[in-house]
Amino acid sequence: MRRYIYLSILVLISVLLLSGKKNTTTIQLDLPTLMHEVRETPFPLNGATVTQNPPALMWPDQFPHLGPVLDGVEETAHKPHVIYKIRLSQDPKFKKEVIETTRHWAFFNPFRTLKSGKWYWQYAYINGNKETWSDILHFTISPQSSTFNPPSLEFLLQKLPQYHPRVLLDKKDWEDFRIRNAKNKEAQWYIKRAQKAIQNPLKHIQEEIDTTKLSSLDNSVQRKSYLIRESRKIVDREEANIEALVRSYLLTQDNIYYKTAISRITEILSWKHSRYFAGDFNSSVLLSICTLGYDSFYDLMTKNEKKILLEGIRENGNQFFEEFVNHLENRIADNHVWQMTLRILTMAAFTTYGDLPEANIWVDYCYNMWVARFPGLNDDGAWHNGDSYFHVNIRTLIEVPAFYSRITGFDFFSDPWYNGSALYTIYHQLPGSMSAGHGNSHENMKKPNGSRVGYADALARECNNSYAADYVKKILEREPDILKKSFLGKSGDLTWYRLTTHKQLPQNSPGLAELPHTKVFPQTGLVTMHTHPDRTEENAMLSFRSSPYGSTSHALANQNAFNTFYGGQPIFYSSGHRTGFTDDHCMYSYRNTRAHNTILADGMGQKIGTEGYGWIPRFYEGNNISYFIGDASNAYGEVTSPLWLERARLSGTKFSPENGWDKNKVKTYKRHVAKLGDSGLFVIYDELEGTEPITWTFLLHTVTNPMDIKKNVSYTLVKGENKTGTSDAYILSSHPIDIKQSDEFFSPAINWLNKTDANGKRIEYKNHWHFSATTPKTKKARFLTIIDTHKKGEKRPTLNCTNNSISIDNWNIKCNLTENDEAYLIISSDTCKSGILYNAPKMIIEKHKIKHKVDGSTLIIDQIKNKQIKKVLVDQLPELEI
Repeated sequence: MRRYIYLSILVLISVLLLSGKKNTTTIQLDLPTLMHEVRETPFPLNGATVTQNPPALMWPDQFPHLGPVLDGVEETAHKPHVIYKIRLSQDPKFKKEVIETTRHWAFFNPFRTLKSGKWYWQYAYINGNKETWSDILHFTISPQSSTFNPPSLEFLLQKLPQYHPRVLLDKKDWEDFRIRNAKNKEAQWYIKRAQKAIQNPLKHIQEEIDTTKLSSLDNSVQRKSYLIRESRKIVDREEANIEALVRSYLLTQDNIYYKTAISRITEILSWKHSRYFAGDFNSSVLLSICTLGYDSFYDLMTKNEKKILLEGIRENGNQFFEEFVNHLENRIADNHVWQMTLRILTMAAFTTYGDLPEANIWVDYCYNMWVARFPGLNDDGAWHNGDSYFHVNIRTLIEVPAFYSRITGFDFFSDPWYNGSALYTIYHQLPGSMSAGHGNSHENMKKPNGSRVGYADALARECNNSYAADYVKKILEREPDILKKSFLGKSGDLTWYRLTTHKQLPQNSPGLAELPHTKVFPQTGLVTMHTHPDRTEENAMLSFRSSPYGSTSHALANQNAFNTFYGGQPIFYSSGHRTGFTDDHCMYSYRNTRAHNTILADGMGQKIGTEGYGWIPRFYEGNNISYFIGDASNAYGEVTSPLWLERARLSGTKFSPENGWDKNKVKTYKRHVAKLGDSGLFVIYDELEGTEPITWTFLLHTVTNPMDIKKNVSYTLVKGENKTGTSDAYILSSHPIDIKQSDEFFSPAINWLNKTDANGKRIEYKNHWHFSATTPKTKKARFLTIIDTHKKGEKRPTLNCTNNSISIDNWNIKCNLTENDEAYLIISSDTCKSGILYNAPKMIIEKHKIKHKVDGSTLIIDQIKNKQIKKVLVDQLPELEI
């Protein structure tokens, strides 16, 4: 569970002062980063008003710890053990009613609902007999703060059964579980896989691993990545075999599964010291299979078998605990830990609690860590690493809270994040649709897979979410066997959850037909706009990203970038291939800004790391009209992140002007986006200003067909197509533009990892198409782009341009398309009786003059249930946590 806050008024005032503007409707940030790779500030911030009661208290580590910078690169920094003191009270002198404790990590959960009012707190670093206290900090609990207060660890441990099994299922429910699932087809999947494993003897890892490509790789990072990938093919397969054997035993109580599983577990434990056994995921497999065996076979095992498994759990559990503590809690996101390894240590801890002394501290850390920072990294439910890497967190996001809920009786899914996550799951990949296109490996998400559907199914059950239930229903109608395709998927298979849960899918409405057509996730910095979310084949969609997380982790340098889709397939879409994590193509033609539908400044892209951030200052999710602004003014410049500079050093990446990074010359880059009803019309207005005259390059990419480009007196028309749809992009500019299209990557895409498709065929990466429209050097520039996304061959309204006014399909658009004066945007429709007025004094709808006096703000006019509504939008910082 996360706790989020409103920025204190002092912080907000300091931000506004940095803008140099008297107008408080607009926030122009001048901060190096909105998020930190490693926590630098206490939480809650001093003077904050807390929105969720009670808040977790978190503070910077005494010895800040970045950890390994790449998978397979060994940790070299020493991380001392530490002790902290914390005190919390409504008395600023801490003389009465003080909550005080000592912790071995930099966070504390009060586990009690705090009274409304002001609270004071401090933390101290303990060195021997010396206590170094922080300043006295304070936050306010509002009477309107929502309450989410899980039970304490002590309560959980009192409820934890002392018998086994107790993790995969409860021994007392075992017989009922077996009877309920005796004829369940999903239960048979385990038994068939287990029977197959029994018939195929296990070989040692060094007899199977393919090392033929090692000698051809350029550097040690690539060689380690290759070894990890090849070894995981074998280790993951054997982990799946053991999962099937263990669960088949629980389903049947047939001892053949126990005997085969124990034999294979013992053999795999011997692989740990092989030079081919590489990577933390492989190490986590050892911990996982020992845990599965110990909990499930407890009453059958010999003393020696128990000893072997306990030793495996002790050795590997200690390894992971030491890696996590005073590291994980203060990292923006440690990918592998968040994805899987914390879940695995959690299950090991509660399996061996009472049998291993080390488990006492493991359960303390794992449970408190979950309450303080999980399930998500923010409050809106979206995933900053994108749709593909969201999937590798699915088992953790469901299995851990399901376990805690079963043991304690408290509903961990009542955390509001989960309903937000259900909406993210739906909006970013409708039934039959490709994903919205953000984050590493986004291009592989051709349609919702079994893991995503299983996740939506679980959220529908746990949250009684009818949108998620309808989403699952519609996908299963298209592809009835989709859940089986994710069976025994390492990180995303929820088959066991469905066998054990008693919760049913909700049958009531609303469903996808009732979903609002626009959804903004402001903390993550994502937007999707749809015309027909319940009918993918007819849906015109625009997705967008401008994120406070920047481009760290698996995120890309695509602030203020959009993608368009029709019929669930991409048209204008991010280019490049996920060939690796830090190889040349990945860094220069995939992660780099040049690969996305955004802007280059003097040919340069955005920073890599949290420093290359964007954000969404204002938005309106409407009926006839929807609107938002993305602000990437702080995204550009040289790479300064210590994490990414070290990754570059190890990988041979050059963050140079030749490759697309240089000193920042951008002062302002705001991208206004409006959706005009459900017509498939989207308006994009870019206001650009540099610190000196520079070129500005507007980018579009396609991945299936080349673009058709036509030059008109008033605009440039760029047409992109997929099998069933078209996006017509009418581009107008404040300056003459130099137009180019290329079908070559800046850096070629090479399959150096020997990746294969589902049929085992080696993947050959195809080139994509890249359009650019570049201005001459100028300090200020404007682009207006009207995108009409529609069914291929459908007759569409024409675009008419007269002076500074554009009309299309009953919509009138005016804006400043010069380098002089302030940017403004006016969109109106007499037919829809709706409009947008940005930074302008008036507009006319149905011959009625609508005036607006708030400079820099946006006025929205919309119709809801035949009633006119007016809403004034001003900039508001999203609530952020680390």
